[in-house]
Order: sequence, then C-alpha cells, then structure tokens
Amino acid sequence: MNHSLQFLSRSLQHKHLSNSTGAIAGFVSSVSILVGALAAHLAPHGWKRVSVALHFAKKPLIVKLAPYLAGAAVTIAVAAGLLRFYSWLLEREVDQSKLPE
Repeated sequence: MNHSLQFLSRSLQHKHLSNSTGAIAGFVSSVSILVGALAAHLAPHGWKRVSVALHFAKKPLIVKLAPYLAGAAVTIAVAAGLLRFYSWLLEREVDQSKLPE
C-alpha cells in the first residue's frame, strides 16, 4: 500500500497540480465577480424590466450567463479545495512512511 502511495505522489506531482487548480479557481472567481457586476449593471430597469417579466422582451445574454459562470467558479473552487486536501493527505502519508519505526 505504501509503495502505491509513493508511486502516486511521484507520478501526479500533486503539489504543482494543487497550486495550479488554486490559481485557476481564483482567476475564474474574479472573472465571475466582474461578469456578475456587469450583468447587474446591464440588467433591465424600469419599463424594460416589466416587458422582460411579461416575456415581451428577452433578457440580455450576459444576464442569462452570469449564474452559470458563478456555478462554474464554485465548482472549480470546490475541486481545488478537494485536490489540496488530497495533496495534504499524500504529503502526510509520505512523511509518516519516512519516519523510523
């Protein structure tokens, strides 16, 4: 079992993968915030809002896409957190296997 964990820790390069997914999660989260702010600014106001509610007019595309981008940002952040936790577990296993008994 310890041999397979050592093989996984060498082949996956979990530290680099964990750092990369963390950076990607941060970038997607910041883009999601910008798109959400832009969508809030471009959302219909006044009588246009009433016509959208009555389905006489369509919502702007960015208003439709903003929740999906926010969902993707949360999903990537969760994956990055899980990968970081897995990396921490592997580091702990490798460190414990190096201790003299």
